Amino acid sequence: MTATHVRIIFNNNEHLNMCCIKYFSPSVLLPDTLPQRFPSPFSNIPHSVAQFAALELQRLLSNPVAWSHDFAAPAGGKMFGVLVVRDADGRIGYLSAFSGMLAGEWCLPGFVPPIFDQQMLDAFLPDGEARLYEYEMQLDELECSPELMELNEQIDALQQQRDVEISLLVASHQERKTRRKHLRSSLNSSPESKAQLIKLSFESQQDKRERRVLQDEWCNRLATIEEPLAHIESQIIALKRARSQLSNRLHRQVFKAYRLTNQLGEEKTVSAFFETRLPPGGTGDCAAPKLLQYAHQQRLTPLAMAEFWWGASPDDGIRHHGNYYPACRGKCHLILPFMLKGMAVMPRMMTSQVFSDDSAPEIVYEDDELLVVNKPSGLLSVPGKETRDSVQERLRQRYPEHDVMLVHRLDMSTSGLLLVAKQRVIHKALQRQFIERTVEKRYVAVLSKRLPELTQDGAAFDGGSIELPLRVDIDDRPRQIVCDTYGKRALTRWQVIKRGKQTTHVYFYPHTGRTHQLRIHAAHQDGLDAPIYGDELYGESVGRLLLHAERLCFDHPVSLRRIEMIIPVPF
Repeated sequence: MTATHVRIIFNNNEHLNMCCIKYFSPSVLLPDTLPQRFPSPFSNIPHSVAQFAALELQRLLSNPVAWSHDFAAPAGGKMFGVLVVRDADGRIGYLSAFSGMLAGEWCLPGFVPPIFDQQMLDAFLPDGEARLYEYEMQLDELECSPELMELNEQIDALQQQRDVEISLLVASHQERKTRRKHLRSSLNSSPESKAQLIKLSFESQQDKRERRVLQDEWCNRLATIEEPLAHIESQIIALKRARSQLSNRLHRQVFKAYRLTNQLGEEKTVSAFFETRLPPGGTGDCAAPKLLQYAHQQRLTPLAMAEFWWGASPDDGIRHHGNYYPACRGKCHLILPFMLKGMAVMPRMMTSQVFSDDSAPEIVYEDDELLVVNKPSGLLSVPGKETRDSVQERLRQRYPEHDVMLVHRLDMSTSGLLLVAKQRVIHKALQRQFIERTVEKRYVAVLSKRLPELTQDGAAFDGGSIELPLRVDIDDRPRQIVCDTYGKRALTRWQVIKRGKQTTHVYFYPHTGRTHQLRIHAAHQDGLDAPIYGDELYGESVGRLLLHAERLCFDHPVSLRRIEMIIPVPF
């Protein structure tokens, strides 16, 4: 935690007296367009009235004169939200909010305020920040001290000298050892030979003693430097531990100042939802909880909500300018249900096709050892947290006499070829082919925009490779993000099939099998910067995901013949 994360620059109570509602004209909004129940904030597509409000806010954001913040700058993008509300007089309008800070400010005119309690923070935060600053100064003084630098230089020089002397001695001993070995091979059982063997054994012991003596001498020499160095390093470790403990304590206290409410009049702090761990940074600062909090405090009736990204995409994740996104799971999944208590809320709606055909999946190849099936879009590969229905469960019901196991998986929204083993030994053999990357896979995808025909250098832009390391977004599962530090290597080869007016058909050849790899590599700004059509996580929720595992090629683990399977693209 640093001061910039928690610095408050306005008075909440004063802001609450300011009207943040922008009212709609009665001639624009018809009553029958309003939802009967509040749409879930975790749904992928907002209600039309919320989208209407979002467009109003986007028109304001499009005015560059009104903003000191450059949304188009790298890392300049920001998540915004709108909440359509009804006031006590029955008038309809909307509230606006941004996540976190905007242009270095927690509060800007026309936007609802943050949730935290200013007075609570003032009671402990300035002193806590001052103590953190003292720790920073002490650490900086120790870590940059001339004494520490000199000790490190001395110990580095001595260690290099020690390594040279010991290496020379070891090389000398090795030569003597080789000589002794040669002499021993030439000796016999005569008394002279026995005496020579005793002498050689003594020399061997002498070499060992000489090496131990040299190592002990160097240990003693280094100890004179290591002792004062260890004393300084122990001070640094103690300061860092104290700083971390204070930071964690302040972190918890800060989140106790976030007092969430609902329409039942209940109140809870953010910390109450994370009793066993610290809340993720920024919890309570997203647009959705800000909007609901203000509506509850002003006794407004929430009707519908929308959150959208505005500006440049972040470096690690995928957010596209103007696209709508559901509330995040890591920060909002626990707190929003509490804030929605007392309201009639619609269940979460997903745009992904849910496949209910009991005859799926279609078997496209079968023998005594394995199956190849055509998974439809909308059917899970394996059971999930909320449903057991999946390719694996359906196949196990069809083949109760076999130990059916999927060798690999496809995302729920992806269709195409899946390889299935009927026996554990076959499963293991097929999995090894995936590990050794001898399995050939080809996907067909429709990208949501037309790729340029030439690169900036004038070369043909018809194919290539994308390598972006991936890891799960721990604050917003199951989304994945690009991470150079902790991400796992992910490599995809791609090739243009054809270009349309606003789309591009491509082949994808994944060389690794990371979660959402093709979807990320298509959508990320350092990939193709063109989300796959229908990608509700990384693009726009419009129909099914147009991604299909068209070709699968592998070695049969029993017959050893090469099998190639191709299934037509259903879109």
